[in-house]
Amino acid sequence: MRRYLKYIILSVICLGATGCADFLDKPSYSDYEEKDLLNEQGMTGLLNGIYDNFQSSSYYGASIYGYEISKGPDFFVRVSSGGSFERECRYSENTSSPGAATSIWTQIYKTIRTATDLIEKLNAGVPDMEDNMVKMYLGEAHGLRGLAYFDLMRLFAWMPRFSIEGGEEYEERYSLGVPILDTTDMAINPFKYKIRRATAADTYKYIENEFKLAKENLQGLETGAGHINYVAVCGLMARMYLYMERWDDVIAIGEEALAAAGAYDFLSYSSYKTSYYQSFNCENIWELAYTETDNCGGSALNYVARKETFNNPGAENDGKVSKALGYAAYGLFPEAQNILRKKSGAVEDVRGYLICDLGVNANPDYKGCRKYVGSSYHYVYNIPVIRLPEIYLTVAEAYLHLGNVPAADEYYKALRAVRVLETSGFETADPEVALGLLLEERRRELIMEGHTYWDYFRRGATMVREKAIENVRRRTVNFGLDKYQGRCQVIYPIPLKELEANVDIRDQQSPGYDSYGDVYGDEVPDTGGEIL
Repeated sequence: MRRYLKYIILSVICLGATGCADFLDKPSYSDYEEKDLLNEQGMTGLLNGIYDNFQSSSYYGASIYGYEISKGPDFFVRVSSGGSFERECRYSENTSSPGAATSIWTQIYKTIRTATDLIEKLNAGVPDMEDNMVKMYLGEAHGLRGLAYFDLMRLFAWMPRFSIEGGEEYEERYSLGVPILDTTDMAINPFKYKIRRATAADTYKYIENEFKLAKENLQGLETGAGHINYVAVCGLMARMYLYMERWDDVIAIGEEALAAAGAYDFLSYSSYKTSYYQSFNCENIWELAYTETDNCGGSALNYVARKETFNNPGAENDGKVSKALGYAAYGLFPEAQNILRKKSGAVEDVRGYLICDLGVNANPDYKGCRKYVGSSYHYVYNIPVIRLPEIYLTVAEAYLHLGNVPAADEYYKALRAVRVLETSGFETADPEVALGLLLEERRRELIMEGHTYWDYFRRGATMVREKAIENVRRRTVNFGLDKYQGRCQVIYPIPLKELEANVDIRDQQSPGYDSYGDVYGDEVPDTGGEIL
């Protein structure tokens, strides 16, 4: 009897999720001997599998930051980028042609599936693991699973101000979140379950609980290099509360993170140019580690973004192309260049150093951003997930929303002191004026780290891209519902392959996108799947 696959759920049943062949050619998960897995070595393998999934070019290796870059106001995607987020840059995704939505959806649910497997096994008991090791692995797995769901919400659901009742622009039609798969059995035996999108409110409650469990387990423990840790979890919770506009919670958990962040510090003004991209520098709270033998190769974000350059501060050739390696797909708008170069008096903002040649001979005026610099190769570098400056700026924003300019000013000045040698701060008592300065600082400091586009969206603000250039067709994006233009591409659609495979979600496509019925009518597609 033929069955239509629940596309993602069944496609992630590969043990450890470190890469696999077609799942129809693999033995089912139940065919593996549990006794071979229930030891510290097996648990370490599963934990490494979660990180491998995060590092994929379909997730943090390129796609999630690439999505934000292509949708936001700082970069334009070139027409010769090889299809790297060109559709997203044009805001032309649709149900049948959703850009990178399918690969990202698949990759994140693979990550969730592996984390869930590890959590269940640890909770069931692993004989040879010490208690602190179990707690540490549980903390990491819960934190990673929480972040994975948070990223799904950023990509496939409307922001809390629109989707959660009580939000400033709430409408019920935007209230859907994503499917929550909280047991391994839901992945192994999907036809036993009705797998549907939870509400956004319930999804965020789930994410919050995941972070709380991670925090509880990781407190007082030291994880390894490249692994999520207690300070990172607190910082990610502050990020989540920022999106939810829970200002008191942002301040409480953000300041808890900073109180525990004794090992981290800001780079000095004089050392920034040679240190900001170095692995495990003092500002990086958690970064994903890559090596010469384990990296994203030609799919890495930096390789896609620009050509390789000389990186020698003060040298004549600094910032010029050194090798014709890379696609030069993402150009910096002149406005973004001006924001990065902005002076404080006579002092240059040190972040102007990020501007470099893009590597496009046909248009030498095009500039790129060297936020990521490969160590041995153009595509070998670590990717920060959360850094100390983000937490400072997040806490400052929460204080401004509560009208406390002096408290926000202390955090703002701390960063400005090392980026432009400025100690004067906001120089205003008006929270709205100060907020404008702070948001520009976020845009400058967190460029190419997956924030600016969502900073506009979460606030329901209007985003204006400088001009129509190459793939940029939609210049003004009005997120707020009172001025919304009726366009739906501010989030991804639920992938058509998921609608084909999962009958229970077919009536839950996001507003504005074609439904399953709009695409197929009464026709039933054959997805090629068969349960034997």
